[in-house]
Amino acid sequence: MKPLAPADLPRGLPGAIARIAERLSNQTDVRDLDFHSAADGMFLADLHCDTLLWGVDPMASRNGGHVDGPRLARAGMGLQVFAAPTWTPLPFRNDEDRLVVSARSFDQSHGLFPTELLIPARERNRKRRSRALAIARRFHEMIRDSQSETAPFEAVPLMQGGDLDGLTRGDGRPNIGVMLALEGLHWLADDDPAERVEATVDELYEAGFRMIAPTHRFSNGLGGASENSAGKGGLTAVGHKWLNLCFDRRIVVDLAHASSALIREASGMALTREDGPRPIIISHAGIKAVNPRARNLSEGDIRAVVSTGGLIGIGFWRSAMGWTDDEPYLAKMQRIVESFVAALDTLSEPHFVEEMEGRHGRYDPYEHLAFGSDFDGATTTAFDVTGVSHVVAALANARDQKMRTIFPSDKLALISGENTRRVLQVAMT
Repeated sequence: MKPLAPADLPRGLPGAIARIAERLSNQTDVRDLDFHSAADGMFLADLHCDTLLWGVDPMASRNGGHVDGPRLARAGMGLQVFAAPTWTPLPFRNDEDRLVVSARSFDQSHGLFPTELLIPARERNRKRRSRALAIARRFHEMIRDSQSETAPFEAVPLMQGGDLDGLTRGDGRPNIGVMLALEGLHWLADDDPAERVEATVDELYEAGFRMIAPTHRFSNGLGGASENSAGKGGLTAVGHKWLNLCFDRRIVVDLAHASSALIREASGMALTREDGPRPIIISHAGIKAVNPRARNLSEGDIRAVVSTGGLIGIGFWRSAMGWTDDEPYLAKMQRIVESFVAALDTLSEPHFVEEMEGRHGRYDPYEHLAFGSDFDGATTTAFDVTGVSHVVAALANARDQKMRTIFPSDKLALISGENTRRVLQVAMT
């Protein structure tokens, strides 16, 4: 392929994206990119998978899905966050004939659908709490089973900041850091007393949860969600109590499904803590500049989270990226690259850089991006966990309009895993 001259390309970020598109779209065969060598020796981390929701043995090889023990080991993963979704809502048509999800949605998984509406709301909430605790037990069973010499890897439970120190990408049977996350604290109501909120957070902590997302798909008693929520409000009074408790107990706060109002409000609270700023993360999301769906992040969302010293996990799934099933594999990889480029551009805006340097003393926009796959969620991806190295390779091959590397190897190592390790460590310490 004859390279295009800089004069042939659009200026600025569009030019960078055009360059990426040119390079990747002209690859006619997956083998044209060395998909594995780019990730060799790198610490790889992923902020979100839903594998434990489905009742499978996470240490056993299986057909289908995205994540299991043998594939995690083969992919060279150093850290994997396992989420416990407590409500997987089925979309329905509202009065405006739009497909939406809300608290009226049936729960698609684990026995509540389709008879859910026959169950009193209080009982449904008990079932969602029970689901979270059942997934927590499955998480601890995975850790126990990993101690066997025949297990594909040994799981290192991440319960406090110091647990992230010793994570390495080892040879032979690897050690992989594993963290338990909650996705949607739906059983708390917006009028619950402080004692119930504190007891709930303490119960989740004792069960092993070290990351909590308050909302999932729709608003609840803690605050507004990014999708299908009238008004898309911020934190409720209960949400304020929950957030401060998480900060106090060094539980990682994940706002992947939160409304923009909630993100702004929570970020402001994180920055004004008496004990210093607490980092917030977005575990898995797309970027509105690439695909303008409600679930994806605006520039304001990205900057609010990163202003706390936090982290943006870019997802790999179809609806976040905006690709279609009939697009070639490399076109789908290109969309992921474009999402990282767009997020980097937002974080590199001069006024924001100046603000961050004034607040934190130093600032590197590359230090706030990460992988957030959403493997095994209600999603379609182009690859399973063994394809994380493909993302690394695609990023390594991205060039701007002057053929300069957008993600040099040292910055790529940050994005691929080191940022996740560092920010989680700070948040848990």
